[in-house]
Amino acid sequence: MTTARRRLLLGGFFGLLASLASIGLLLVSAWLISRAAQHPPVLYLMVAIVAVRAFGIARAALRYVERLYTHDGALRIGTEIRLAVYERLERLSPSTLAAGRRGERIARIVSDVDALQDRIVRVVIPRVVTALSAAVVVGLVLAVFPLGGVLLAGAVVVAWCGVLLAVRLGGADSNATTAELRGALAADVSQTVRSARDLVAYGAAEQARDALTRTGDRLATAERRSAFLDGLGVLIVRVCLGAATCAIAWAGVVAVADGALAPVLLAVVVLAPVALAEPLEGLSAIAQQDLRSAASRRRVDELVSAPEDVVDPDVPAPDPVGFDLQVRGLALGWGDAPDLVHGFDLDLPEGAVVAVAGPSGSGKSTLAAVLLRLAAPRAGTVTLGGTPIDALTGEQVRRVVATLRQDEHVFDTTIRENLRIADPGADDATMRAALDAAGLGAFVAALPDGLDTEVGENGNRLSGGERQRLGLARLLLGDHRVLVLDEPTEHLDAATAEGLLRDLVALAPYRSILLVSHDERALAAASHVVRLDAPTRIVDRV
Repeated sequence: MTTARRRLLLGGFFGLLASLASIGLLLVSAWLISRAAQHPPVLYLMVAIVAVRAFGIARAALRYVERLYTHDGALRIGTEIRLAVYERLERLSPSTLAAGRRGERIARIVSDVDALQDRIVRVVIPRVVTALSAAVVVGLVLAVFPLGGVLLAGAVVVAWCGVLLAVRLGGADSNATTAELRGALAADVSQTVRSARDLVAYGAAEQARDALTRTGDRLATAERRSAFLDGLGVLIVRVCLGAATCAIAWAGVVAVADGALAPVLLAVVVLAPVALAEPLEGLSAIAQQDLRSAASRRRVDELVSAPEDVVDPDVPAPDPVGFDLQVRGLALGWGDAPDLVHGFDLDLPEGAVVAVAGPSGSGKSTLAAVLLRLAAPRAGTVTLGGTPIDALTGEQVRRVVATLRQDEHVFDTTIRENLRIADPGADDATMRAALDAAGLGAFVAALPDGLDTEVGENGNRLSGGERQRLGLARLLLGDHRVLVLDEPTEHLDAATAEGLLRDLVALAPYRSILLVSHDERALAAASHVVRLDAPTRIVDRV
């Protein structure tokens, strides 16, 4: 048994003890008050007095320990689930991950995985604790007053079934669609924020805000319905327990009159239904969270069960000795769309600088994905160091081949931690050498905090050229021998772009450089250019 599951079991055990302590506090207090009304010697009451104090203190302490263990265990299991999802997503091609909107995918990876974690803390453990608590109280009343135990058991069953029926009939659709609506709202917000400037420029800000409002209203309606069902569940529980209290009180008075029940125990059996109010009132929230978690599980399963575009071989070939890249007869495309490129040939010898040119949509980025073994070609072959890349695993290929995109992500942390993504064990000297090779060494050395400088969200404290150079340094630190640079000069001014290109070309002959761009400055830096003619998809060597 894993540490996480052991902690969940311990947390559930302490949760049960906390619930029983709360129940014991009420029932022992009822007995104490009834017995004290008979004016016995105070020594007869000392055990009950101490028990009341113990239950009162234990209820809070045990609840704290229960939360400590259950949340720790749930977070550990949530981490396991999230890592499993990430490992699965790593095997999916960019075309598969590109299906749907960005914010909605993030909601599946973050919010829906959190909902799976919440099911442990808010569904499984509370449901078990509630059932065991009810069984203990019903058993106690049955032992003292059998008729009262039967009445209480009937009330518990009716309340439980009534709450489940109300949630299933009244909120199955709204609870099941809450996850979808949250994903849709996340997608709308993400898309609106990313395109805010364009929306304002084209006068479409009002329409975007209205769309956000409509999605938010639908989510709010679903959540209000859930809140209504929570209240309805509490009402059902209280009506059932109230009826049981009245029935047990009537039957208890008769039993006391007949001598079948001790008068001091009458308050205990009458208050037994009240003692179960706290655990049973959470049944509606438990049932609704169960529905939401089930919907989240379906969404996560849909994401991770997508077919793999690139499958690693069962027995991969040995790592290639060289790093020359050769492409023959390649056909590229995404999904069911027509070929972007057909009959494509490319030679990238070790240490060469070659460019692939073409307008937007001509297949340049698709080629980069294929060379990184992130997508499978429709036809043709790609060899790395004389070994076909389909005989290698994606990890083997990406140890040699790496890419620098025009929107390379920079994490909101220090320069040091951004570099350590490529090599967690790199020392400061190695990092500075990579920064020097990327043309960023002097800049970082002049910073007051040096490698410990915070770069801000998405690297917003750096210029566009500095972000690109930081990404390049990360590739160099990873010791990749083939660098595929996808539009490296995009959004850079002329001077910055020319400086970056000079530093890139200087990396040869120790590394091979493939410039994927439509920028003539980048093409001029290459020794050989392959052009893609977008209308006819004909490859022309220049």
